Amino acid sequence: MRGLMASVRFALVAAGQNFTRNLAVSLAGVFTMGLIMLLVGGTLLLTHTVDAILAQQETQADEIHVYLQDSLSMRTIADYELRFSQDSRVNGVAFTSKDQAVVAAQQRGLQLQPAINTLGTNPLPASIDLHVRSLGDLSQLNTLAKALPIVDTSSGSATDYSPGVIPRLQSVITVTVWVGSVLSVVLAVISLVIIMNTIRTAVYIRRTEIEIMKLVGAGDWFVRWPFILEGVFGGVLAAAIGATAVAVAYRFVLSQANTQAFLGVTFDGRYLTAMVVLLLAFGAALGGFGSFLGVRRFLHA
Repeated sequence: MRGLMASVRFALVAAGQNFTRNLAVSLAGVFTMGLIMLLVGGTLLLTHTVDAILAQQETQADEIHVYLQDSLSMRTIADYELRFSQDSRVNGVAFTSKDQAVVAAQQRGLQLQPAINTLGTNPLPASIDLHVRSLGDLSQLNTLAKALPIVDTSSGSATDYSPGVIPRLQSVITVTVWVGSVLSVVLAVISLVIIMNTIRTAVYIRRTEIEIMKLVGAGDWFVRWPFILEGVFGGVLAAAIGATAVAVAYRFVLSQANTQAFLGVTFDGRYLTAMVVLLLAFGAALGGFGSFLGVRRFLHA
C-alpha cells in the first residue's frame, strides 16, 4: 500500500511539473480544448432549449387563441364563445382574461413585469381559446377569426396560429447538431495534435531522467502515468473553463430571451448540471487519450 501511494504521489507531482515546465504549449492545448467544450456545451444547450420550445409548441398544436379587443363587453364575448362552441370543427371553448393571460405567461417563465412597469398597463390581450378536433382545421379557423370584428390586431396578428413554427424549429435543431458536431470533431483533432506535441516535448525534455528510470527497472506504465495525468489535468481545466462560460451565457441569454422575446422556456438546472459533468468527463478523456498517444511512440508500447 505504501509503495502504491508513493507511486501515485510521484505521478501527480511529475504531472504538475510537466504542465508548468511547458506552460505556453500546455495553455495552448487548454485553450483549444476549452473552445471545444464551449462549442459542445453551447450546442447541447441550444438544442435542448429549441427542443423545449418545440415540445411547448407541440402541446399547443391543437389550440388556437383568438385575441380580443379590450373594449368588448362580457356579453359580446359570451355570444362569440357560443358561436364557436356550435362549430363542428371546435372541440372546446374557453375564455382567458388579460389578467389570466399574464399569470399563464409567468407560469411559462415569461418576465412580463418590466414591460408592464414600462407601459403602465397589461400588454397582453384577452382571448377566446379554441380546441380543435383536427389539426387540419386550424388554418380555416384562423381565416375565420381574422374576419371577425372583435379581434385585436395591434400585435400584428389576430391569432397565435403559426403553421411554420414547428418545421422551422426542427430544422434549427438539425442544423445546430450537424454544425456543432462537425466543428467539435475538427477542434478535437486539433486538440489531440496539440496535446500529443505537448507530451512529446515533455518526454524529450525528460528523456535522460526517463532513461535512468528505465535502467533501474521502472515499467512503461510507471513512466507513462505522469504524462497521462498531465493531459487529464489539462482536459479537466479546459472543460471547467468552457462549462463555466456556457453556464453563465445560458442563464443570461435565457433570461434576456424570456424578457425581450417572451420565449417562455424555464431554466433547466438539472440538465445544465448533467451537461457540466459530461463536459468534465469528455475533457478528461480527451486529454488522457491525447497524452497516451503522445508518449506511446517514445516508449515503444
